[in-house]
Amino acid sequence: MEFTIRALEESDKQSKALVHYQSWIETYEDIAVNNYLENLNKDQFIKKSALQDVPTLVAIVNNEVVGFIAYGKTQEVNDNDDWSQIYALYLLEEYQNHLIGFALTQRALELSYPDNMTLWVVEENDNAIAFYEQIGFKTTKHTSPIYFGKTYNEIRMDFYRMEHEN
Repeated sequence: MEFTIRALEESDKQSKALVHYQSWIETYEDIAVNNYLENLNKDQFIKKSALQDVPTLVAIVNNEVVGFIAYGKTQEVNDNDDWSQIYALYLLEEYQNHLIGFALTQRALELSYPDNMTLWVVEENDNAIAFYEQIGFKTTKHTSPIYFGKTYNEIRMDFYRMEHEN
């Protein structure tokens, strides 16, 4: 499958937001409970996603946005300034397992150089955890609660440059 990875353009924001919503539903449909997804306000979700202002790369197939990665300097307070974070990585389900997510992640890692990288993933999202582990992220002991109809834990995963640069 041919695809292009490029920086988000103003004209992509609505398409990116629609991909965000649809892939978010696809990702969490087996995790969320108590009609959480059915009660999600689609218009508000899309509007909020379109307004996000962090570096974002999009994946394009046949001139359509099919996925994206949002990343940047971490918002967490720490002892040094050598950490960036992946805030979101979403692909429409039919475009998963075609190396697009890998290419988006690799490009974000390149553009964040020389920073280490961190991200948060829902503990029950086994596919995402396995994906990030293949790239070289490692789970940490850090957790944070998140609500999808009930409270779940997100776990932090870290990518250390020193382990991947030799």
